[in-house]
Order: sequence, then C-alpha cells, then structure tokens
Amino acid sequence: GRITPWKGQIKLLNAFIKYSKINSDAYLFLVGSPLFDNDKYYQKIKGIISKNGLDERVIVPGYRSDLCAIFSAMDIFLYPSLEKDTSPLALLSAIASGLPVGVSNIASLAEIVDKCNQIDTFNPTKLDEMSALMKKYENDEIRKKSGMLNREAGIKYFDISIHGQKMQ
Repeated sequence: GRITPWKGQIKLLNAFIKYSKINSDAYLFLVGSPLFDNDKYYQKIKGIISKNGLDERVIVPGYRSDLCAIFSAMDIFLYPSLEKDTSPLALLSAIASGLPVGVSNIASLAEIVDKCNQIDTFNPTKLDEMSALMKKYENDEIRKKSGMLNREAGIKYFDISIHGQKMQ
C-alpha cells in the first residue's frame, strides 16, 4: 500500500528500533511506496533508518503485488494506522495468510478485530506496546497458534468465494 503519515509507519519503525536493541536477529519490512503523496515522509523514514544504522535490517522494498511472497518471510504483521482505515486489503490478506496480527486500536479496525479474536491491539502512540508484541511472537508455539486461528477467521469472514456463495 501507501507509505503516508496516517498509516503510522514511523511509529512502527521507532518501536522496531527499540526492539532491535534486544533482538539482533530481527528484521522489519516496510512495504509500500509514497504513491499519491510526495516522498517527504518516505525520505524521513529512510533517514531514521540510516541514522540508527539499520539499513541492513529494515527492508523497504517499495510497492509489491506479490503479498504471499512477502508474508511468507514474516513472523508477525503489525498494522499501525493512526486514522480511519476501513477494510485494508493488506491487513485482510495478512490475516488470511495465517500470520499473527497486531493492529492499532483505532475505531475503524474494530469490526475486523471483533471477527478475529486472536488479533492483538495496541495504541500506536505507545511504542512499548508494539515492541511487546514483537517480543511475544518470538515464541514459535504462540506464533503458530495465533496464525492458524487468524487464517481460520480470515477464511470464514473475508474469503471472497464464501461471500460470493452467500450472495447467490
């Protein structure tokens, strides 16, 4: 999707900076591009990455349409939106792909969280909450169980073929 201030990528990056100090094996993907915005915010993100010496550990591959390949390299998907964001496709795709998921506690994501009990929520202005989720999902058992439950809920509530059948 888009790298833009209201999506909260700087908040996620700052939480990762904190977390990266306790887990030297951790990497962060920031997928997307400035698309419709100018790239001032994007350049700010790139500057923060460099300033913290994380050029090798924060991967910014730009806009991608091969989300399955990106998701297969992830242990957790965090969605730090700061403002209204209804039915984001990247989030729904991450759920359906069987990833553990954490989302900001904004009202517009509540419907998704209500359907997927396994999703963790966090206040996107509290970096410790995001860092704690990164730490939580280091545990293989927790990560696999959460991902499996998210995948089941994703198929049940968001699979387009199921919705098509219901409409018929």
